[in-house]
Amino acid sequence: MQQPPKRVPSSNANLVIAALLGIPGMINLVGGVMRDSTGDIISGIAALAYAALLVRDAMYVKKTGVPAMPQARMLLIGFGCLAVYLVGLLIKHS
Repeated sequence: MQQPPKRVPSSNANLVIAALLGIPGMINLVGGVMRDSTGDIISGIAALAYAALLVRDAMYVKKTGVPAMPQARMLLIGFGCLAVYLVGLLIKHS
């Protein structure tokens, strides 16, 4: 019986998602510094951190063909960044 090929995350999809997170993250960070808004700064840092992680993973997948870290760890880091982002939104809108 033939085994299905191992699934590997798409480096192009990671780069697209990183751009979609990185651009608003940069806007939040710069706007937060200019307006002296702690919530914007926290949200911007969280988005940029996960975008940087995705870019790192995409470059590693292109180089080696395997992800840089297990999917479970990526998900935990992603949820952590999402939690920090939501805390920033809470601070921003309160």
